[in-house]
Amino acid sequence: MPITFTTGLTPTFPPDSFGSEKTHVKQLGVELIAGDAFKNPLATVLTTMLARMDVVLGLLATDISTATADATAFGAWPGNSFLPAGWNDAYLDGLSQYTGNNGIALAGTVSGYVTTCTALQTKLTTLKNYFTTVDVDNFKLHNELLCGLDDAPPRDIEKPNLVALMGLARSITDLENNHGIVFTNYLTGLFGTLFTGDVTIAAAQTHLDTNPFSGGTYASLNVSTNVSKAYVSGATGDALPWENSIVTAKLATITPSITAYDTPISTHQAAFTTHITTDMAYYNTLIAKGKAYVQAYQVSGHIQDPYYRFMYTNVFGHDDIQQTITDLAAGTIT
Repeated sequence: MPITFTTGLTPTFPPDSFGSEKTHVKQLGVELIAGDAFKNPLATVLTTMLARMDVVLGLLATDISTATADATAFGAWPGNSFLPAGWNDAYLDGLSQYTGNNGIALAGTVSGYVTTCTALQTKLTTLKNYFTTVDVDNFKLHNELLCGLDDAPPRDIEKPNLVALMGLARSITDLENNHGIVFTNYLTGLFGTLFTGDVTIAAAQTHLDTNPFSGGTYASLNVSTNVSKAYVSGATGDALPWENSIVTAKLATITPSITAYDTPISTHQAAFTTHITTDMAYYNTLIAKGKAYVQAYQVSGHIQDPYYRFMYTNVFGHDDIQQTITDLAAGTIT
C-alpha cells in the first residue's frame, strides 16, 4: 500500500521561513537566468570605435581593389607591341620613357601602393579582431568576464570571472577588517579595465577618426584613364600619358597619410593588452595576499597556547618566527 506522509511534518527551520521569499532575490534570479543582469560599461565607446574601424576598412578595400585591378592590367602588357596608343605615339615622338620596361615598372609601383594599403588593412583587422573574436584570450574575453557578460573562460584559458573577483575582494576585505588591517579598496584594482578602459578607447578613437586618405585616394587619381590617354605632341607634365615616373610622383603625395595612420595601430593593441596584464597582476597579487593571510592566521591560532607554541619555538620554527612568537608572549607586540 502507498505510504502517506505525516500531515504537517516539515524540516526544523525557524517559524514561517518557508513562503517568505525575498522579492529582490526573486527579481535578481529572473534577470540572472535571462542573462540581463549585467552590462558592459565600455559597450558604447567600444561600438563607436569598432564602427570607425569598419568605415576605414571599407575605404581601404575599395582603394585596394581599384589599384589591384590597375596593377594586374599594367602587368599584362606583353611587350612594346601591346602598349597603349598614347605610349606608342609618345615613344615615336622621341620620348624614351614609354616602353615595355616602363610598363613593367608601372605595374610594380601600383602593386607597391597595394602592399602599403594591405599592411594597414591587416593591422586594423587584427586590432578589430582583438575586440570581436570569441573564445580566445583577448580584450573581448577579459572585458566580458569582468562585467559578467561571459560567466567563464574557454577551457585551457585561466582567467577569473566577475563572481570570483567579487568573492576575492570581499573575502580579503572582510579578513582585513576582522583583524584591524588598514582598509584598501581592492575593487578598482581587480576591475581596473572597467574603470579606466574608456580612456584608452578614447585615445584610439582620436587616432582612428583621422583620415588615412587625407592626401587623396588611389581611385581619385584616375590612374588608368591618365595612363591610357592620347598623346599630344609638345605636351608636358600631367598632360602627357602617365608613365611610371608620373604615377610614382602621384602616389608619393597620397602614401604618407596612409603610412602615418598605420604606425599607431600596434600601439593601441599594446595599450589594451596592458589593461589585461595589469588586472591579472593585481589579481595574482591579491591571491598571494589571501594565501599569506590564511597561513599567518593559522599559525597565529596555534601559538596562543604554550602547548602548541612549543612546536614553532622548539621544533620547526625559523629564527624569525621564533622571535615574533617570543615578542608576542612577552607582550612586546600584539
